[in-house]
Amino acid sequence: MELMERVREIGADAPAVPDAGVDAARIALLREIAREERVDAAPRRRRTVRWIGGSALAGGMAATALVVGLVMVPATAPTASAAAVVLEQAAVATIRTADTPVPTGSYTRIDTAFTWAATYDTGMPAGAEFNSALREDADAVLLIQDESSVYVPSDPDGEWVRERDPYRVAEASGPLSSAAVEAWERERAPATADLAGVTRYPGGVVEGGRDGDAVTYHLDGREAFANMPSDPDGVVAWFEDRYGAEGESDGIAHFFVETLGDLMSFNLAPADARAGMLRAFASLPGVEVVTTDGELTTLAYEQPFEAGPARVEFVLDTARGYIVQATHWGMGEYDEPVAFDGMPSWQSRTISTVSVVDSAP
Repeated sequence: MELMERVREIGADAPAVPDAGVDAARIALLREIAREERVDAAPRRRRTVRWIGGSALAGGMAATALVVGLVMVPATAPTASAAAVVLEQAAVATIRTADTPVPTGSYTRIDTAFTWAATYDTGMPAGAEFNSALREDADAVLLIQDESSVYVPSDPDGEWVRERDPYRVAEASGPLSSAAVEAWERERAPATADLAGVTRYPGGVVEGGRDGDAVTYHLDGREAFANMPSDPDGVVAWFEDRYGAEGESDGIAHFFVETLGDLMSFNLAPADARAGMLRAFASLPGVEVVTTDGELTTLAYEQPFEAGPARVEFVLDTARGYIVQATHWGMGEYDEPVAFDGMPSWQSRTISTVSVVDSAP
């Protein structure tokens, strides 16, 4: 008999549990399963975490029944890793935070700083010196930073605002670092100058396009996520159908991780989409907890490629359901990094903060 069938039978005649109690019980149940995993050293199984949805817990179930259910976790209970517990906690917080209204006239402000390591290789053809991604061939490495802020009004039909700074060179290292900075300012910086400044979007709608093709979409990506299922397996299938990910050892991994790592887009996305993606992330084999510092938990995931493994670390705000930092190590450079004085070993890092402010530019 399934665990939740036992719980439903025990609590059939009991009063209903409020949503907050359901969420707390759901997390508590996962924590208990994770504790059992640590004690029994049960092997992990790929995509076999069974999520206990609110619909399964709601209706005629008392908190006392849930407590009994926790005690009765059988030896064959589905495995829940520590990462799954953290991600479930953050998913619940995502929905709870979205249900808390922003004061009228105020804005949710999402600041994003994206920094990446650009390699400079004079062995490349003229004009393509920045096209080599391998540090082992580089004469210099530059850290380029792109900073922006998005202001979401309390009334989503109001005017959204995006403020963006010009790209800038934050650090430079290597024997030809001065030449690399000069080349960047001469060749690459002008192309990004038009991105800087303040842009206003009525209703959060972006209108753009290229070569006569008009494109209209919302800053929060609601069109893209409109048909995404809410269950983890459904999210996995959605990504597989949408992106294909041919030739990868785990179908959705690359595109899925890239979606989570684009923090401005992820933190702006509708709450139900973010919650679904966080729960689905736990189904990827190899996701693990690195460190926990209060409400911030760092999760890591590694993916094998022919060129070598790639690694990503996410810092998750479990109290609000946002990803506040994403760090990527490139293929083949995580396990055998090439050192440049003063340069981090990672390939890119995004830092995001989410706050409520009284006004927008």
